[in-house]
Amino acid sequence: MLRIHPPIPRQAFFESLLLLKRNLTPQGIAAASATPESAARNYTRVFCRDASISAMGMAVSGDPLLREGAMAGLEFLASHQAENGQIPNFVAPETGETDFWYLGCIDATLWWLAAVGFWSRHFPEDCVEDRFRGPIEAALRWLLCQEHQKIRLLQQNEASDWADIMPRSGFVLYTNALWYHV
Repeated sequence: MLRIHPPIPRQAFFESLLLLKRNLTPQGIAAASATPESAARNYTRVFCRDASISAMGMAVSGDPLLREGAMAGLEFLASHQAENGQIPNFVAPETGETDFWYLGCIDATLWWLAAVGFWSRHFPEDCVEDRFRGPIEAALRWLLCQEHQKIRLLQQNEASDWADIMPRSGFVLYTNALWYHV
């Protein structure tokens, strides 16, 4: 039987902090450390899903640099929000190029809202709901336009979440679990 000893989780925690710091940019967390290979595959961009999920852990990591980087990522993504309220799938830090995915990446907006809500619950003194009031309202309006008006579930196009190679569409459980959460 495998036994996990306390030093292993501690070591994993500190190694993960180092990795996050390597991937940190002034605009938030990049999907991968900057290498020629990651740049060639466009993984030096700030992907909303990754940045939002990482922001929750970074905010409570106890590391001030990561906490600051987490907020920078949320602000950077909000500053590139589409007029209709959708948060982009990714933003290229060096050019500001945004991508919203061909079919409307629905979970990026949900994860951004989840991260803002997480921050608000853990750091109410930061007043992030006031800081992001406009982007939050716009994001919710966009999501409400994706919602079925009778059953209140979000409808999504095929391949419009993180599993973009999977033929999932309609009322997807993953998407609606996030919708329920936010």
